[in-house]
Order: sequence, then structure tokens, then C-alpha cells
Amino acid sequence: MKRLRASGLARGDIALTTTTSAVSRAIRAGTKSDISHAMICVQHGSVIDATDEGVHARNLQRLFLDDECAVHVLRLGEGLSDEQARAVCQFVRQQVGSEYSVKEALRTALGGSSEWTRKQFCSRLVAQAYAFAGIKLVADPNYCSPADLTKSSLLVVVPDATESVTDEAVASWNKHSDTTKKMREATNEVLKGVRKRDKSIQTIEDVIAHLIQHPEDDEYVDGLLASSGYLTVWQAEMEKNPWQYDSRLLAELPRRQCQEYCATTVKDEEAGPNRYLVNRGQCAALAKYYGLSSFRTLLDLYDLLAALHRQRIVVARRWLESNGLIAPSVPVVLVPHSPEWFEAMELWEPPKAAQTRAMVDHAGSDDVCSVCGDEPAFICRLAEGFRPAGGPDTLRLCEDCLEIRRASGDPFVQI
Repeated sequence: MKRLRASGLARGDIALTTTTSAVSRAIRAGTKSDISHAMICVQHGSVIDATDEGVHARNLQRLFLDDECAVHVLRLGEGLSDEQARAVCQFVRQQVGSEYSVKEALRTALGGSSEWTRKQFCSRLVAQAYAFAGIKLVADPNYCSPADLTKSSLLVVVPDATESVTDEAVASWNKHSDTTKKMREATNEVLKGVRKRDKSIQTIEDVIAHLIQHPEDDEYVDGLLASSGYLTVWQAEMEKNPWQYDSRLLAELPRRQCQEYCATTVKDEEAGPNRYLVNRGQCAALAKYYGLSSFRTLLDLYDLLAALHRQRIVVARRWLESNGLIAPSVPVVLVPHSPEWFEAMELWEPPKAAQTRAMVDHAGSDDVCSVCGDEPAFICRLAEGFRPAGGPDTLRLCEDCLEIRRASGDPFVQI
């Protein structure tokens, strides 16, 4: 057996594979190619693709392929910029949950069509993601085959794309629960339930739009989030890999495994805002403006996921620093109302950012209180242990607001 070599992949890489199934053989015969499926790498060890389950993420370490099956990894010849890579990954993540369209996949072989739905199939997902980033890989991103991607003049082959996997390793992986599978099942369960109210819904973002238009379905959707297991998949991941959150447990693993995991974890983080911070900010705005219980539930979920993500980053960086592989990080304290402070706050809590910006603009000064706009105001920071998992931990506070925040459980101190 073999699998894609995760350490050799970059964000946005296109993995083309096949299997020995009858469907795969038919696709290969119809397209005169040795491959039948396409996936996009979104971060170390993770790909997103469209299958009969819909569009979902998968763990590369669990994608085992027969030795005789062809595998190609393609990369943009000139390389993706950070902005382009983020756009590609943003697009495919926004498609998660979308249904698979067998009809449109088959129509590709007949020359496509001038019309298409929001449903997906594997090569359409890849081509549309690149088109979203401003890169046209094929003549028609809406109707193309995996074979069409191999013919794109913009792509080059990534060498040494696979690694051998022993039968023992396969058996060992199969003994452990697959949390990406649990996430696929939970997401599909939520979407299946909401589609009973609106058949056009494809993604979780569609569910949010539906709730804004139909707040009467709030209790129903909130119930689906709970009953589907969508809110607790993180528990299985944490139970399976407790060493990702505990420096002492991490240190017990082989050095090579530690180094590879920590290096890729930190590298992924440096690529841009992680999806938990982005989703948390969106949910904070939704909960503030609409007040629906479903939005508050999602806000609580992403608040937790952001905190767990930060813990993984802290543990990974600590191991690399202690082993002399990276320089110790220098803590950055964001000055309230600076451009950097607003950028971070707009990501973490958009309503708070908007409120404070209005205060500052009205006063015509950066030195006013972040909460009420009064002067004088002092630069204050939350005590360690109370700081958020993302976003600024500083505010400008007048004496009254400082006391109010302290009384409400936010131990701010002047700095």
C-alpha cells in the first residue's frame, strides 16, 4: 500500500488518484487517463474533495492506495502566492457539505453545458477553487474531468509524491477512530435535517442564511447541531491525540515525529488566520445582530475550538524552542486603537471593533475609552489566564469602565 507523502505537499496542491473500483475504471476509460479523482490540499495532512458523501475534508494519513494505482500531485508552475493559496482554501472550505452531482459529472464527458448547479464533483471543485483565486486551469472550470487537469499548461508535477505504508501501519490506523469521518457524518446530519425545510441548502453557510431569513427555524436548527454530534467531534480528536495539547505527553513521542508535527503545525499557523478565528468572528457578529440561539451555540463552539487551537500552537512552539529549532517568540502587546489592534479585533469580534471605531471617529482621538469614548483612558490588559484565544487582550479604559469590567469578571490591569 501507499499514501500521499504529507510532508511534500503544499497548500493548494492538487492530488489526482484512482482506485480499482468499477466506477473508477469507467472514468479512466471514458477520459483515456490513468486517474479518476481530484483533491486539494488545504493544510498539512488534510485534503478536501467531492465524493458521494459530498464535499468534505479527509486525513491524508488514512487515504491508503493500492500500489498499482496511479497517483499524481500537481502544483502551479509559478507557485501560489499566500493570497492565492488562502483564496483556494477558502473556496473549498466554503463548499464543505455540498452534495455530489453525478448527473453533472457525467455531463462533462458530453461537453458540459452553459448551466450548472451549486452541487459539486471532484474536478469541478478543484477548477472552481482556482478560478476563485483568479487562476483558470482549464477552459471550463464548471465542467472538466481529472484528466483535463493533468493537461493544464499551468501545472507541473510534484516529484516523490507518495510513500510506502506497511500492512501493520494500515491495521494500526484502522484501529483508531477517524475524527474526520465523524465530522463528515455530523455535518451531513445537520444538512440533511435543514434540507427538509429548504432543499436548495448545500452548506453550513446556507444554513446561516436560511436562519437569517427564517428565524422561526432557530430552535429546530439548534437541536440538529446538538443531536448530530456536530458540537462534540472535537472531544474525539482530543481524546485520540492528547499529546497535541500537553508538552509532557508530546515529549514522550519519538523526536522525528515531534519535529515533523511541531514544524508543520507552526508553519500552517504562519500561513494566515486559522479558520477557527475567522468562524468565531463571523459567529460573534451573527449572535450580536440576530440574537438566535443557533448562532450563540456556534459562537461557543468556535470560542472553544479557537482556544484548543491556540493550545496546540503553544505546545508545538514550546517544543521547537526548547530543542533550539526556532527562536523564542517575542510576546506582542497590541496598543489599543492602533491599526494592528483594529485588524485583530475585526477578525475576533467584529461588533466590538465597529463600536470602538465609531467611538474613536466621533472623538477624533485614539486615546478615548474603548467602551464609552470618555477621556482620560488608560491602556489596560487582561491578566494572564483570562486572555482570549485570539484577538487583542488590551483596551483603553476610563476609570469607571475599568471598575465595571473588573466587577464583571474581566481582571484588566493598567500597563
